[in-house]
Amino acid sequence: MRVYSLYNDYQQFLGIEDGGDMLNLTKAISLYEAADSGFYDVVGEIDELIWDERFDREYLGAVMTFVAEHKLESVLKVEGSYKYNPPVTPGKVVALGNNYHDHIKEMNQVVPELPVLFGKWPSTIIGHGEAIEKPAGIGRMDYEAELAFIVSKRAKNVPAEDAMQYVAGYTCLNDISAREIQGKDLAKSLPWMPSKNFDTFCPMGPCVLLAEDVASPVKIGVKCRVNGEIKQDGNTNDFIFDIPEMIAYITKIMTLEPGDVVTTGTPVGVGAIEPGDVVEVECEGIGVLRNAVVKAD
Repeated sequence: MRVYSLYNDYQQFLGIEDGGDMLNLTKAISLYEAADSGFYDVVGEIDELIWDERFDREYLGAVMTFVAEHKLESVLKVEGSYKYNPPVTPGKVVALGNNYHDHIKEMNQVVPELPVLFGKWPSTIIGHGEAIEKPAGIGRMDYEAELAFIVSKRAKNVPAEDAMQYVAGYTCLNDISAREIQGKDLAKSLPWMPSKNFDTFCPMGPCVLLAEDVASPVKIGVKCRVNGEIKQDGNTNDFIFDIPEMIAYITKIMTLEPGDVVTTGTPVGVGAIEPGDVVEVECEGIGVLRNAVVKAD
């Protein structure tokens, strides 16, 4: 199941794909809950479902079974145009660097003994279809196609063998990087923070694929296209640290909260983008995250 956070001129609502159509999941949940309990429950954000522990196949499957049994597809079909919000609004985005073997070789780096972590602030996040803005004077700006996962429940000191139960779902993420700034900071042993945290430097979406729809260990193809040309074509089976290892390591340091995002690193093939380019990140089974690049005001 792929769930979307959508909006139009009138409202914000959740969408879910069904046989090629986009259905209004917010309305479907309201009808389902009204039939079950007599109360309408208006859910407009994926975060709310995650915090309520309802973002799973059991609950959403029950909602969609109700829709099918009552033949509500035509009533719930989303008509007209709509746009995409970022799928979640995380308190934090925890990012891994240097997590693909082939990317390590590409960057002439040494395979790390422990996960390399940095953060992207929530102010960097934009959705599918929004513009990536290149600020003046930053030099080279790169795309980095990544698979990201969303945290399902509060996690602290989680052992690797239990870690996958803390994953709510997966989405596409583009870890935009001011590469020249990053290089200068690395040369001075300074943090990566400035190069990763300009506004719009974290496109995310277009949806969240339920974790239960992805087998473990996670093997998902990750691609990047710039103006239609494939620039990256990797797979998460090239991870240095797999998702259970990531969660175990991160939660020794900090508590992950429901709706937080962890982005898992980029495969070989990073490169520069400029205003006028269109960048697409595609994660197998999830969809395509597409953003144009423009000059910042």
